[in-house]
Amino acid sequence: MAVVEPLESVAGGAAVSGALARKVGRAVLTIVVALVVLALLWQALLSIFDVSSFVGKSPFNVFQYLFVNDPPRGVRPASMSAAQARAESFGALGATLLNALIGFVSGMVVATAVAIAFVLWKPVEFAFMPIAMLLRSVPLVAMAPLLLLIFGQGKLGVAVIAAIVVLFPVLVNVVVGLNSASPQSLDLITVNGGSSVTALVKVRIPAALPEFLASMRISVPGAFVGAMLAEWLVGFSGMGGVLSGYRGAGNYGGVWTIVTLAVVASIVLYEVATIFEAWVLTHWGPNAGATPG
Repeated sequence: MAVVEPLESVAGGAAVSGALARKVGRAVLTIVVALVVLALLWQALLSIFDVSSFVGKSPFNVFQYLFVNDPPRGVRPASMSAAQARAESFGALGATLLNALIGFVSGMVVATAVAIAFVLWKPVEFAFMPIAMLLRSVPLVAMAPLLLLIFGQGKLGVAVIAAIVVLFPVLVNVVVGLNSASPQSLDLITVNGGSSVTALVKVRIPAALPEFLASMRISVPGAFVGAMLAEWLVGFSGMGGVLSGYRGAGNYGGVWTIVTLAVVASIVLYEVATIFEAWVLTHWGPNAGATPG
């Protein structure tokens, strides 16, 4: 016998789908507008400060660097073809995305585990949160060489630096979110014989979900930049290493291309994280099941 869904459920599902579709549309529009504005500002600053065409490359020069077989002189080294330029640039982008992904996931997992430990065992928070804040105050540029000496100048070292960028903001936000749980709900769990773990799973984690997702959204571009910094320091094959090599060789077209790809990737990753955040909160957040306005 066929089961007919209630009309309210169908309408609510359609409303949720429509809201998410609008979110995706706004994200795409945001990316397009941001890139157009950045390109116009970029071109305007080159003109205002009268930057030499030998060093300063325009957005159109970046396009020529990647896709034009015979670009004007100085845009791309004569020994490098457009296919080779694309292979090096997008290959470096793929390597950095992988390093950033490893660091991002590691940082999120470690930060969440530490935040849970802080909430479940208060003495741990009192003992280690000041240490975490002290480490956070050390500039990453100063910390990175030491981390590379400890973990090596390979993928592990690069991923650790990316994870460090993610860890601290996520840790602070998740701790705040876990502690923002309703006292009445926590008392209800206690009165009914529930443990602190039960309260964590049923009350604290749902309450912390918005803070967790917001910190995730903010940390995605940070992990990407952290991976690039580590690659720059070790001469790795990712975007940071390629950028360092291009700068040393005087390939300024390549430098501007790598920077452009890094900016575009950061904007896109941020918007993808924004869409994911909206989707998760729609299904499992504090207002899950409510018809979006």
